[in-house]
Amino acid sequence: MKGTWENKIICFCIFFFGSGFSLLAQDYNFSQFWENRTYYNPAYVGLHEGELNSLLTYRKLWPKFDGNFSTVFFSADLKTYNNYGFGLTFISGDEGGGFIKSTSAGLSYSWRGYFNKEKNIFFQLGIRGSYNHEKLNFNKYIFSGQLHEIYGNIFPQPDLQGIEKKQNYWDFSTGALVCIPWQRHYQEFMTNYIGFSVSHFTRPKDNFIEDDYKLPIKVSFQWNGFLRTSLRSLDKKSYLYLCPGLIFENQGDKLLSSSSFNNFVVGSDLTTDPLFAGIWYSSQLLNNSDENYKALIFKFGVKLNSEKKNFQYRLAYTYDMSLGNLTKNTEGSHEISINVVYRFNAKYRYNIYSF
Repeated sequence: MKGTWENKIICFCIFFFGSGFSLLAQDYNFSQFWENRTYYNPAYVGLHEGELNSLLTYRKLWPKFDGNFSTVFFSADLKTYNNYGFGLTFISGDEGGGFIKSTSAGLSYSWRGYFNKEKNIFFQLGIRGSYNHEKLNFNKYIFSGQLHEIYGNIFPQPDLQGIEKKQNYWDFSTGALVCIPWQRHYQEFMTNYIGFSVSHFTRPKDNFIEDDYKLPIKVSFQWNGFLRTSLRSLDKKSYLYLCPGLIFENQGDKLLSSSSFNNFVVGSDLTTDPLFAGIWYSSQLLNNSDENYKALIFKFGVKLNSEKKNFQYRLAYTYDMSLGNLTKNTEGSHEISINVVYRFNAKYRYNIYSF
């Protein structure tokens, strides 16, 4: 019994007080940020013409803790034959073994403009509106006043007046991206996607304590490149690709300060059809203290196409290996995603950038 309630207290302290946002949890994070790109930036909605892209992601954070920290994310998006893209997102989170449960459903819209249509140099602007519901369950948490130094949890729960147990709010995010292909000998050999997004720009109230606290704005910068090498893939039908990328997130009342939450991930995938793998490094750049969370992220997956090339199936798994003091207590994090792409236009069935 003692180990159980001690773990719950440790878990609660790390999650809430470590986040720096009182009883407010920071935004969800994913190791596979390219797969979950529409979550980070609505401008990525409808990125590939002639495709309906759907994704289901499950993330399990710190499985060694008794309290469950997990996230489920679903998205679907498509680009029509004009310059418009449409998408929907759904996200569900369980924080602290049911202490906070949250759900969010959103709709996204993007518009594409071309700098040079012949060379496929374009930009996209996107916006997302979402409706959010959050619920507190204090029966899942043990307060210090309930604990006896010998017998553990034997005292009644204290009165929690002034704390809301449910809340609903609207939230909006916006973003932009630029696609820049590089050519060599009149052939495209690398494509770069550079994005920037601003989340929660309307600053909705998101605090169970009854005050005027508002959700801090989050800014994010993303870059992904797809470099075609001269080597052939395992299937002998396509080329081997090197896929570097990075993402930087910053959220807080004072952006780019040590008091704000920040996350930086950099690394690369190697794609040799039908397999791909990658290694990434995650850190909090603006946090120089011992609480700076660092991790190595290992990625493995497989990508398959249907016989007629109109369907593509992509399964990816990542493991976050925590570095430092958290390694012993957390056992890292697991994330798995299933991506299904339907190419409804035969002209685009051989789109090599559907990674």
